[in-house]
Amino acid sequence: MKIITIFSFIILVGFGCKKAAENNADLLKVKWVLSYIQDTKTNAITNYPNDAPRRISIVFTDSLNVISFNGICNGGAGTYSYSSSTGAIKITNLGTTLIACKDVEWESYATQSLNNASSYKISGSNLVIYSNSSYNLYFTQN
Repeated sequence: MKIITIFSFIILVGFGCKKAAENNADLLKVKWVLSYIQDTKTNAITNYPNDAPRRISIVFTDSLNVISFNGICNGGAGTYSYSSSTGAIKITNLGTTLIACKDVEWESYATQSLNNASSYKISGSNLVIYSNSSYNLYFTQN
């Protein structure tokens, strides 16, 4: 009976560790494309403009803790730290080029919210980055 209990415990612990590793893999090395934003004061949702020439996307590297940002007409990078167990995330020094173009305000929404990110949540192929700024960001895997 003791052997079965110990074996069951080892299996449960092993699967628990694997699940945490899978959560990390879900955030990292995936191209996340911005779908919509949510106003943090009113909870109003604003969909990404269909006529924008490009989609805003981000990618979190797995080894250097670098986040890359690809905007409508600007690109850039910063650094990040996160905890898959608590969902906390901090993005710092996110800088981009400063080319003006149509819908460039969406890049401002995204970069300000990313620089003020506090937590994240992954559900299936969706990522939400919660911010202490004006907008929460909703992404899908691409």
